[in-house]
Amino acid sequence: MDETGLRRASLLFWMVVLLAVGIIFIGVRFLAASITAVVAFGVFADATTQMAYLWAKGTRDIVSGLLLLALLGMRVRPHVIAVFILVAALIAVADFVNVYLNMGYVSALAVHAGTAAFMVILAALLWRTSAS
Repeated sequence: MDETGLRRASLLFWMVVLLAVGIIFIGVRFLAASITAVVAFGVFADATTQMAYLWAKGTRDIVSGLLLLALLGMRVRPHVIAVFILVAALIAVADFVNVYLNMGYVSALAVHAGTAAFMVILAALLWRTSAS
């Protein structure tokens, strides 16, 4: 493992890219198609009163994904990316709790729980790789 960063040829590198691009996609969808995105998120909103919150969520997701890509571009050590992803997994956990408490939709809960699990597993793999 390259001590200065993940190699582009590694599966972990592309898993981090997939996570970052996925988060950015979700954020852009919240800005471009807010109502569609909010339904996929697991809650409902109307197009006027809650638009500011939808745009805030979209912006949060875009920035989170861009930060992850920036860390890859800076070729930081894998454990730095692992810590970022592990802390960011709290967003998915909070989204899970939010949907559960407010809507209880199983499909949305699975998406948020699955995202959190993926992020924790990816962080653990990155941490393990950097410890080798």
